[in-house]
Amino acid sequence: MLLLYHKIGLGGNLLTEKEQRFFFAILYYAAIGAVLFFCFRYLLPWLLPFLLGAGLAALLHPLSLRTAKKWKLSEKTASLGIIIGFYLLIVSTASLFLAILLAQGYELLLRLPELYTQTIAPMLERVQSSLNAAAFRIFRDNSHLTLLSDAVSSVTRQAAVDGSAFLLSKLASGAARLPNFLLALLFTVMISLLTAGNYETVSDFIQQVIPPSAAAFTRRLQDFLRETLWQYVRAYTILMAVTFLELTVGLWIMGFSYVLPVAATIALVDLLPVLGCGTVLVPWGLFLLAGGDPAGGSGLLILYGIIALIRAILEPRVVGSHLGLHPVASITAMYAGLRIGGLVGMLLAPMAVLAVLKLGKPET
Repeated sequence: MLLLYHKIGLGGNLLTEKEQRFFFAILYYAAIGAVLFFCFRYLLPWLLPFLLGAGLAALLHPLSLRTAKKWKLSEKTASLGIIIGFYLLIVSTASLFLAILLAQGYELLLRLPELYTQTIAPMLERVQSSLNAAAFRIFRDNSHLTLLSDAVSSVTRQAAVDGSAFLLSKLASGAARLPNFLLALLFTVMISLLTAGNYETVSDFIQQVIPPSAAAFTRRLQDFLRETLWQYVRAYTILMAVTFLELTVGLWIMGFSYVLPVAATIALVDLLPVLGCGTVLVPWGLFLLAGGDPAGGSGLLILYGIIALIRAILEPRVVGSHLGLHPVASITAMYAGLRIGGLVGMLLAPMAVLAVLKLGKPET
């Protein structure tokens, strides 16, 4: 960049065609980055209820058309019936699941110090005894190792107490933000119902607002959302549900407590690029083996092997071709999205980067 500025500022030789392309490419992606930052930081929180409501209505519109044609109903009646039925199904299922999940999760947080004293601490002591015995065979003086292990045990015990208090405070702050969430949810439901009941009118209005010069880009964006992004979200939602079911059944068979919150947490970790559920199950299984619980440790490792095998079979069939976003780019985008827009930004940032890459290519 300094070389380009030197050539332009001093009136020297003109930039070569390659340098011009490089210079304008930097400006282009910098402008896109600025627009994405503004959208994630400011526009997305304001427009999210509208986007979710209108998007849900558009997603269910083809089903509404088929229902209206099959049952000889008006399009408006079928659309409202489909979307109301969808909400009833989601609310009833989510209420039952969340009630059990939150009850178990809250009880787990309250009992975290007790579980450390009764379960984790004895395992750490057994691991410490094994390490001390091994060190005593190698070194004559193992006092430093004893001090180190005592310090690690003390830090781990305090971390369990502090972690429980931290998570409880986060739950309290989340409960304080619940009214705003419910208000946004109410607007989302209202917008989806209004859009579903007047779908053609809303579609005509949007087409009139969009300038003709942006019509081609809007069409490509719509195709991308319908054909690429929606298929990707649908596929990985299925994979996450299968992983959650496998974890729940496996942990329940092995006799672990609080299977729902644990399985839900591991299933969410499984969504992150590169990491996967093995980053939780493998260290957990090795810890149990070292702590004198061979049945539990080997069971977790076997469970991970089963999950990995089923995922390797299902993923090519469900996902088809991958989106083509490198894991490094995915992680970088997720971190930037987390810093800009929180959890929602972390989830949407890789999709935004993918949209820029796909839509930035010329049409063929």
